[in-house]
Amino acid sequence: SGRFNSSCLRVPLMAMSRQQLVWWLAVARFASSHGGSLQPECLEYLSSKGLNSIDALKGKLEQCTPNQALQEPFAPNPESAIPGVTDTTDLSCRYGHPTYYGTTGETCCGWKPHFNWVVATCDTNDLQQESNFCRSLPACVRSKGEDYCGAKINYVAAYQYNGSHFVMMDDSTSGRKTSAGVEGSYAEGTGWEEEKKDFTWRSGDWTSKYAPWGDGASGPRGGTPPAMMWVLSAESFYYAAFYMLSQLTLNLEGKALSEGFTAGLNCWNWELDPVEGTAGWAPGQATPGNINMMYSTDNAQASGCMPLAYMSNQMNGFRKNFSYPEDFRSYCAANPTAVGCQPWQEKISWSGGSGGSHRFENLWDEPYVFAVVVDAKGYWMYRWRPAALGGKTGWQGLERYQASRTVPARPTPVRDPRGLKTDVPGDVVEAVMLQPSLSPEASCLRASIERVNWQFGANALASIALELGENGSGKRYEGAQNWWSHFVDTKQNAGYPMSVAGVPQNTMTEPLACSTPETFTCACVAKRADELLAKADRHGSGQESAVMI
Repeated sequence: SGRFNSSCLRVPLMAMSRQQLVWWLAVARFASSHGGSLQPECLEYLSSKGLNSIDALKGKLEQCTPNQALQEPFAPNPESAIPGVTDTTDLSCRYGHPTYYGTTGETCCGWKPHFNWVVATCDTNDLQQESNFCRSLPACVRSKGEDYCGAKINYVAAYQYNGSHFVMMDDSTSGRKTSAGVEGSYAEGTGWEEEKKDFTWRSGDWTSKYAPWGDGASGPRGGTPPAMMWVLSAESFYYAAFYMLSQLTLNLEGKALSEGFTAGLNCWNWELDPVEGTAGWAPGQATPGNINMMYSTDNAQASGCMPLAYMSNQMNGFRKNFSYPEDFRSYCAANPTAVGCQPWQEKISWSGGSGGSHRFENLWDEPYVFAVVVDAKGYWMYRWRPAALGGKTGWQGLERYQASRTVPARPTPVRDPRGLKTDVPGDVVEAVMLQPSLSPEASCLRASIERVNWQFGANALASIALELGENGSGKRYEGAQNWWSHFVDTKQNAGYPMSVAGVPQNTMTEPLACSTPETFTCACVAKRADELLAKADRHGSGQESAVMI
């Protein structure tokens, strides 16, 4: 058929048993009849599961049925007014998360890749005074005043990538908007402080939440492929959260707040947490790091349409070689013993979380600018200390008190060695962390070590359907999606080491002096910072600002 190269197979044709040969020919005929080109990892997946056709895999899964009339008042517009942005009409997700079925199914089934930000704080409001994430914290985190050290935000900006640069989305940007972009100063009460009330969102686990939401197609579209970015500038982000959910969920929950309905319409089936305080993970118990270590996590929820890595050895199928992420093959070939390049010997979470190393230590009353990029290579999380950079960051157009309406596709590469690995100290001037995406082949390998279930079975089906060209609207496997394949590479990787995606947890040896309710304080600094900050000041550019410790 010309659709397969037998040299790609792990078992050569001449060495196959009769049963294996019959299976291979059956799969080859099936793929050829559908005009696709099944690649080695996805072919191997079918073989490892004893499936003689893609339809056999499909038969083990359930495809949901959307109710467009019910979803329409909440679903964002699949078309964008910005040229070069992906039309998501054909990207409906119909295999995967349990919310696609049952009481939430008619609303959640068929949702599309539109995402947006949430800011969560411990600030009290008229409706809520307490929450799981804020209970047992020092008063200075929750109460306004001279010593307040919660979230002192200047502005939040949302950007859509158009194929060449990032374009600001006004309806998803909170701050004083101008023809040049957005600006704000917490100290002057401008920007975020002026506009946050317009973004009030339904709270619960955090005392106060803010997010862009609205009425379906006329409301915020959120970020979509080919890439997106969110930026938060704060004078202090000692303890709070900056995370992302689907625009559909933001609209549903926003409506619930404004109109008071509780019809079980929450579609919580995807979440990205780039900068999150952790006291609510196990209320009343010890946090995984100090109270001011904000964790990054990409696996709080699994949609079935955006595959997750989890552990480095799992993404590499428990093999004793480095295969994925593909973008780091050359680095690991040149540095075979570097951190992250021996997944069969290391225990590294590439998805973050409590068992991982993805975290930013944020110092008290220290200004930071965070930028979160989603592109074909994964979730990129940047942090700069603008006070040490003359009010600027490493990304042209993103500054402490303002952000431009359009910004380049990528920042100046991060060069500080301490910012090129996870577990970032509070005094580091520039840092980048990555939680990698999964290409169709990487997804098939990742799924091969798991059961054929709603998550990993759906991931494999989507990747196979994509390779065969059978996943679009009206196609045989419509609704089976690997959304990563619809993003583009914005070239964030500037030759970075694999350590930007994680380090072994047993190398995180700094003492945790502020990790229990009894020891929480508003002036916590890991002991390593005292020595490192002094060293940075001695050998830096002379622009370092004083940091309150």
